[in-house]
Amino acid sequence: MDSNNTRKTLLNLLVAVVILVVVIFLLFLGPAFVSTTMPTNSYLIEITGLSGLAVNGTATVMIPVPANAEGVLAISEEVLIGDRHLSGWQTAVRETSYGKMLAFTTTEGYVSDIFIPFSESEKRDEPRLLMPVLATPENVSVEEFSRGSGGTYTTVVFLDGFVPPENATPISFDLNYRGGGSRKHLVNGDLWATTVKTLVPSTESGFVPVPAGYHVTAGGIYL
Repeated sequence: MDSNNTRKTLLNLLVAVVILVVVIFLLFLGPAFVSTTMPTNSYLIEITGLSGLAVNGTATVMIPVPANAEGVLAISEEVLIGDRHLSGWQTAVRETSYGKMLAFTTTEGYVSDIFIPFSESEKRDEPRLLMPVLATPENVSVEEFSRGSGGTYTTVVFLDGFVPPENATPISFDLNYRGGGSRKHLVNGDLWATTVKTLVPSTESGFVPVPAGYHVTAGGIYL
């Protein structure tokens, strides 16, 4: 085989390889490279131990809300206070001495447990946690803490208007927030998670500080 034929064969082989690479990219990597996924906020609320408690006029439970370091809500008020049919509970976002909180109120004689999921996509992509924040490790700012890798901080819940019977079981707060998870081209955004899992005596009244666990999963290249 002369040199011209050899070069022609090598050129044809190179072209075939390039075409194969392009086809593989279009079939497998192309969609991932051009795809964009917006960040999502989800908040799962489960409050148990309320069922059977008597109400003295009006009973209120308030819990923290997902927000950024400045207190801007991660899930809109329209979604948080939407028509949820919570067996006598009314939902509202209230401004308290600590900041905004999600409030459940009822005038029913007896109350039921609360179980409700929230979810909403949005355009911003920034650290979120359950607010308000009463204290952070080593007293760092909320902004600095939210942009770290995580830790345990102090938030607050609120109880009022209940008449617990003798030997009443504690009220269990199981609050789980997940935010972030955006994807642009081949890059995943960070994921933020805050969890409150605590028991509060049903005899408590007013604001009760509780621990919250915060965890950040760093994003990176997706393949």
